[in-house]
Order: sequence, then C-alpha cells, then structure tokens
Amino acid sequence: MPETPPLDSPRKKVGLLLACEGLGDCLYGMAVIRKMHERFKNRNTFDVFTHHPGLFQACPFIDQVYPITDETLLRAYPFSTLKLFELDKFEHWSMDTYDLISLPLRIGQLSFREKQLAYFPVEEDRAETFDVVLNTSVTWPSRSWSLANWQRLADRLLEEGLSVAVVGKDVHSAIDRVRKLSPPLEGCRNLVNQLSLDQTYFTIRKCGLFVTCQNGLSVLAGATDTEVVVLDMSIEWSKRAIYRNEDPHYKATYVKGNCLLYCTESMKCPLPENEGEFKCIPTFERVAGIVLDKVKALRRNR
Repeated sequence: MPETPPLDSPRKKVGLLLACEGLGDCLYGMAVIRKMHERFKNRNTFDVFTHHPGLFQACPFIDQVYPITDETLLRAYPFSTLKLFELDKFEHWSMDTYDLISLPLRIGQLSFREKQLAYFPVEEDRAETFDVVLNTSVTWPSRSWSLANWQRLADRLLEEGLSVAVVGKDVHSAIDRVRKLSPPLEGCRNLVNQLSLDQTYFTIRKCGLFVTCQNGLSVLAGATDTEVVVLDMSIEWSKRAIYRNEDPHYKATYVKGNCLLYCTESMKCPLPENEGEFKCIPTFERVAGIVLDKVKALRRNR
C-alpha cells in the first residue's frame, strides 16, 4: 500500500480507511469527511473504504466507496490512503468520536456547525408514519434497558392511544464479539429486521418521537429533525452527542440513571457498593415520565 502522504500532498486521489464497524461511528466519520472535502476539494478527491458501503453510496463528499473487508481490493488500491479510525491513537471511550477521527488527520476539532450529522438515502421514502418509534436495543448489560421496561413503556404509550412501532436489526458484531438484538414488543408494529437502513431513517424522520439506547440508530436520528430520547447510561452522553442546529440538546434528551460515574464498563459495574448492578441504567419511572411529557408536548404543538 502506498505511503500515507500529508493532507496537502499534490496527489489528487486519496483513499480514506474508515475501519470502525459501528453504524454510529461511521456517521460521525461522515462529518469529518465532509470537513476534509470542504478543506481540500481544490487539491484532493476522496474514496472511502468502510464496513458500511451502502451508507456512503449517495454521499456527495466522496468519489467511490468500497468494502473495507475486501483485502485484495485494498491491497491493489493504486492511490495513497489515510486512516480515519485508529484505536491505537486514542481511547475510544474517553473522548468525542469526532475528535477520535479528526485529530489524527491533523485537521483539528470540528466546530458545532461542522458536527451537524447527515445521512444520504438512495431509496424513495416508503415508510409509514407512527406517533412513537422505539428501538429496543440489547447489546452489553451496561448499555441495554430491560425488555420488561420496554414493554411497560410501550403499554403506557398504547394506553394513550398512540401508534407505536419497533425498529432495529439483529446483527452479530465480529469486532465487539456480541450479538446485538432489537426484540419486538406486544401491541406494537414489528418492523425489526424488515426495513432497509434507508426506510429505517425515513421511519424515524416521520415519527413524532424516537426512543432508543445510545447506539447507531440514536446517531442516525441526529440526521433528522425528530424529537429523540436517548438512554445514555455508562458512556458519557457528550462523547456521543448528536448535533443539530449547532446544539447537542436540540430536540434531544439524554437520560441516565442514578450513578454519575461514566465508567464505560460493559459487563459488570466496577463499584463494590452497587454489587455488580449498573445504577447508570435509568429506571422505568424516569424514562416513562420524560417520554410521556414529550408526547404531551408534541400533542400541544400539533
């Protein structure tokens, strides 16, 4: 593979290696790519190698997109490359994902305006409209709300006469070594594993309220104007904030439990006094109270 040049190199074509597996990380990376495009568009054009080629299919900041898993193609790539996601440079859990991607490129931190999230669908909008859309994400114990809580929340929303859908996709993460699930809920429209990413985006964009844990779909929601409630738990919300209108709190509420420590642990709480239970996970009462208040506000504004 050709030696990595400085960003002011006269070489026109540059391949960007976005090695993160997570959808959310790739969406954060798109904002960094946009800044690189704006800064170097008179000197360089960019290709992207990624785990999510479809995510960049219509991205206006790049020329070509390739699967990063195709090692033969990567080795044969005739132009210089830059890495956009290097975990050996910084600790991913301890800093803003935008910074993790942009700082090694020597383009500095992104401004609030530059952190504006974007998504570029290629499909036509065929999504239905729902009052509330839920993503019942189950990953690590410290980043998952119990299925019983999700069902109780859905029941409360249904009692209010609201239409509720569940979105998400069951996937196995080879890098994280975990099965990521989105279980359906009784009484709700089950769209789990039934929508493309484009149609998931449209479904979130058209609903009145989206509720999810801190994950890829919470970041995707940041590319819409939808009201969002994010259960942020063990990872500090500001490190994974969704920026719209230069404001991480614009139509976004981050809900945490009773532990103020953002330990980033995944499997077991490190505090002995908690006896292994993650107190950072918000209670049903706290989440339900916030969600129902949001629903009332949405009804008033109709």
